[in-house]
Amino acid sequence: MRRLLIAVLLALMGAAAARADPPMCRNGDFPASNPAPGLAKVVGEGRLYFQNDIGDCPGAAAACRQRAYVVTGNVVLTGQTVGTYVCAFFPNHDDGSAGYVEAARLASQPVAPAPPLAAWVGHWANGDDTIDLKAKGAALSVVGNACWPSCHVSLKEAPGGPNVGDLSGTAAPKGRTVVFTDNDPTGCTATLTMVGDVLSVFDNGGCGGQNVTFTGVYMRK
Repeated sequence: MRRLLIAVLLALMGAAAARADPPMCRNGDFPASNPAPGLAKVVGEGRLYFQNDIGDCPGAAAACRQRAYVVTGNVVLTGQTVGTYVCAFFPNHDDGSAGYVEAARLASQPVAPAPPLAAWVGHWANGDDTIDLKAKGAALSVVGNACWPSCHVSLKEAPGGPNVGDLSGTAAPKGRTVVFTDNDPTGCTATLTMVGDVLSVFDNGGCGGQNVTFTGVYMRK
């Protein structure tokens, strides 16, 4: 009887594990879930649809497929793999698209291991959130501003105005990553990683008011 009970429990545990959701692969969480993203170009013919990251997805089921897709020649950021799928993010000026895609449709692209300081300098944006980087000797100085739910919400949507956050500091890049720690008592820390011509950013959750975060993929403006 005891052996039978153990066998049943093991079977139930196996079934539960099989139904476990894969690692998250979504727009806002992409940098945090993929701290060292790669770069790849879409190859092959036809649209390459993004797949969801819950239940039995990614997979062949129609319910797994998102409306968003990329096409041959598009360049995406890549992260963790699940079976024959890889987490991907396609940056654009509409906040980008993220999800799992078929790994066979991607060709890995080289990523500069140590971009020159000049490559970092500029005004970067992710929606309303912005990061400005300037050269300071062999280091970089940063000024960042972030809002939730938006920097342009109406008083009707947010009677007290948006929650805000900021980032400042100076640090030298190490390879393709630079880490800024704000002197503010909240202890804001943000890690910026250069991938091709975009910045993948994630913070420690201490960079501003409730729900405010710099985490996201930033494009140069």
